[in-house]
Amino acid sequence: MIAPQDLESELNKQPFEPFRIVTSGGKSYDVTEKDRPLIMVGRRTVIIGLRVPETDPYFDRYEVVALVHIIRLEPIPVAQQQPASAGSP
Repeated sequence: MIAPQDLESELNKQPFEPFRIVTSGGKSYDVTEKDRPLIMVGRRTVIIGLRVPETDPYFDRYEVVALVHIIRLEPIPVAQQQPASAGSP
């Protein structure tokens, strides 16, 4: 489980460093500079906006993830970044 303050801290880091949210179910979400406005952190959940297609500036759908299911945040090396990837199955 991750604390909401820890996730907020990653989102507000200056300069921003892309990271991946990894869940207990094996699903992960890449968060890039462009995705920051699509992430809403709550007390017990995080809402992750997903673009379809990924080039769209607005999210088409969203997923709600309980913070208790987020097992880690990991940095995304610059070479691995995918353009505008708010979610990866």
